[in-house]
Amino acid sequence: MQSECRPSAIAKTHAENPPTLSKLTPPMKPRALTLLTLLLFPITTLAQRGPLIGIFEAASSGKGDNQGQPGVRVLFYQSGQQWRSYNAACHEEACLKTITHLFPAVTTWTLVKDHKPVAKVTATTPTAFHFYSEIGVQAITNPGGVANIEPSPNQNQPSPPHTILATNLPTLNDPDNWRPSAFFPLDLTHVQQAFRRLYPHPKNCAAAGQAPGYHSWTYNDTDIKPDASYISDKNWHLFQVTLGGYLCDGPPDAAFLDQWFAISPSGEVTHIGRLMHFAGAADFAHEGRSQLLFEIEGDNTGGYRLFYDNFAHHAHAPVTYH
Repeated sequence: MQSECRPSAIAKTHAENPPTLSKLTPPMKPRALTLLTLLLFPITTLAQRGPLIGIFEAASSGKGDNQGQPGVRVLFYQSGQQWRSYNAACHEEACLKTITHLFPAVTTWTLVKDHKPVAKVTATTPTAFHFYSEIGVQAITNPGGVANIEPSPNQNQPSPPHTILATNLPTLNDPDNWRPSAFFPLDLTHVQQAFRRLYPHPKNCAAAGQAPGYHSWTYNDTDIKPDASYISDKNWHLFQVTLGGYLCDGPPDAAFLDQWFAISPSGEVTHIGRLMHFAGAADFAHEGRSQLLFEIEGDNTGGYRLFYDNFAHHAHAPVTYH
């Protein structure tokens, strides 16, 4: 992720459905009392009552230049059996002063690293966001207490990956027990086959350093290199691969970006995304099953993606940096 800048252009994000209010209608005078509920309890108050998912970011709040204060980015809330992101898209600077009402005003977060609580913090939503990248970030009221729990940005690594999960529940566990694993040859074979179906003819150049003058390129299975592998106790697998051999002097074809695949216990392979970093897995609702959180990498637009119900569903929380 690049360093952040002040908002200057239209930020394009994919807003998702806001929380529903169907469960709040009292038994008497539904119309009048529902309207009163809307006036007294904004949408974010409804979302606050259930489980929330956030992520700790060591320098996400205050300056917009990767040198800010520690904060917690509010990502997802539970609505019935679904997880949703906040409807938090801004298309002009004035919006940054009003969009804050979509988020909880104050949240007590438990920060979890490697399945162990590392801190409990209180974080507040500011009266106005100053940068598009700050939308959804709550400032931690005692930043000194969490100053060293995540690597801070530096010249060599301006955007370190975020792996400290945040929950408004007192604890988190991972009942599916997701963990790194060795590369299984059969997994790699299945992923290579799925990769070929997804990218049968990637574009490449004839020689190294050429300006993009793309032509269809024939590659071998050995060009598809494994990067990371994870396994759960329910025998689901995750596999990350990257296609090597890019020769052009310019932005690569999508096939040459790192790709993630989920493999079911029966061997079915599903492509779940690219340019992602595995942030962690946890049972964010204390319902006995794990959800998986990924950070999406990007130059201008990144964010987070949550997978649940054995990858049958996902929710997306975009982040715009400029």
